[in-house]
Amino acid sequence: MAASDKSRFVEVNITRETKPVAEKGFGLPLMLATNIDLDYKIYTDISEVAEDFVETTREYKLATRMFGQSPKIRELACYGTSYISGTDDVTALPAALNDLVKTNNDWFYLVSVESGDAEIKALCEWISTQEKIYGVTTKNIALTEELKNKYENVLVSVHEDEHSYHAEGLIAYGAPQVIGSYVFSHKQINGVGAAKLSNAEINTVIANNATTCISEMGWLINASGKAIGGEYLDVIQADYFLRARLREDVFQLLATVKKVPYTDAGIAMIVARMDTRFKSAYRQGIIAEDDNGEPDYQITFPRRKDIPKNTIAQRNLPDINFRLVIAGGVEKVQINGVLTL
Repeated sequence: MAASDKSRFVEVNITRETKPVAEKGFGLPLMLATNIDLDYKIYTDISEVAEDFVETTREYKLATRMFGQSPKIRELACYGTSYISGTDDVTALPAALNDLVKTNNDWFYLVSVESGDAEIKALCEWISTQEKIYGVTTKNIALTEELKNKYENVLVSVHEDEHSYHAEGLIAYGAPQVIGSYVFSHKQINGVGAAKLSNAEINTVIANNATTCISEMGWLINASGKAIGGEYLDVIQADYFLRARLREDVFQLLATVKKVPYTDAGIAMIVARMDTRFKSAYRQGIIAEDDNGEPDYQITFPRRKDIPKNTIAQRNLPDINFRLVIAGGVEKVQINGVLTL
């Protein structure tokens, strides 16, 4: 008798609750091109860029900087809208991005070939409404003073050759790496030379929360790891990363189990998902250690008996709060010593 894949005596039913929730990508940069109209696409190598942009275009040069870093980005997204600086209305750039995110929003970093003041300010305004990061190189030191403390998620570098794409190279350096495992300061960007700035100008740039490429002890390095808003860029990354992953983790729980009961046990299920995410963030280097060598975070949550009945009736679970300590990174070192006989 042929073997059967069913039995009349034993019935096994398995419900698959493993369908993945779409996760926000944190390793994909988008290049906003303005040379031509171009549908959203993904490049995996500079040779593919050459199919759309000749080597003399700013798009090709920017893509070269992006693909030229180590570690190398795996993919570079591109979207093109025809735009001429000084002729077309600058609002065309954020308008194009608004259209793009309706259908393609799984990218995290924004770079663009446009480096004029008006274009930079327009893109800063747009990115301020997003949980994404914008990197741009300008030759205008005065612009950094104007932008200072305004935008938490913008990386600005100053270089006399704005087409050196120093900030964009920094974005490419970070994109393929695990958030929490690196900082942006003191990094060498392949293909970028030291900016021709005086010490006073360099100090001004850094004081304005911008950065530049400097020569330090024989190394060509990035001078600062701050966003123009004043916070370190790796902290902004960690913030956006944790927001997205917590949303995904809790939604996956709600979407893949039959029921999260409105009981202390159900509340504990949600807290457990948060706890798992924070332990993972600790292993990534996002969260610091406490004095006992444990991840330094706390989650507080209510008991069912402490939640108003009307809130329970609305099936809304409030007041799950957390506190965590960001690990950060060392950027300056002070050493004191005494020499004696």
